[in-house]
Amino acid sequence: MSEPKKIISPESSLDFMSKEELIHIIRSMVDGGVSINFHGKRFSHEVFKKVRPRQTIIKKDLCVGEPEEQVKNLLIEGENLQAMVTLYKERGQVDLILTDPPYNTGQTFRYNDKWDEDPNDPDLGQIVKLEDGSRHTKWMKAMLPRLHMMYAMLKPSGVLAICIDDNELFHLGMMLDEIFGEENRIAIINWQKSYSPKNDSSHVSTATEYVLVYELAPERPGHAPPLS
Repeated sequence: MSEPKKIISPESSLDFMSKEELIHIIRSMVDGGVSINFHGKRFSHEVFKKVRPRQTIIKKDLCVGEPEEQVKNLLIEGENLQAMVTLYKERGQVDLILTDPPYNTGQTFRYNDKWDEDPNDPDLGQIVKLEDGSRHTKWMKAMLPRLHMMYAMLKPSGVLAICIDDNELFHLGMMLDEIFGEENRIAIINWQKSYSPKNDSSHVSTATEYVLVYELAPERPGHAPPLS
């Protein structure tokens, strides 16, 4: 009777990681940094390499100002990861990124399972309901490559400000601590979005949302590896 074959999951085995990934993990452990793990994380680190840049088309009827002013300002309509890949030639030159991702409330956030293999699939997918047991994993898989792209776009003195509510506040904070470093968190700003209790609240009515603010510090040991 032959012994059963040992199955190694590429999601969790160090055997499938590159040298750079292993170095990053070891540095994070040595430096006592924060690391978050979830199914599909390794692919999320690489997904941006598969994203095809969008072909930009200048619409003259929407242009404002003189030609020399127009080259300094750009408004792109499209999916944000594709937009950042399209703008990757500008990496390391952005002063401030302010972003407002989906809050994963079961009403607006969509996820297409095909994105796990092909991030260029145009289908936006189904709305991820609160009853979906993998909703947090799907949200983190969608966010991680975008956070890495934002990190790469910032200049050394750049700042990221990202809005969120309590549904993904802790997961987002852990991912940002891992990428930017906990010591580079400038602030967690809470703002009161309403002044009256919600009628649909069964326990404590939430009246605040948050803005997580991080600065870039590329010299930090174990920081997010450069995108290439």
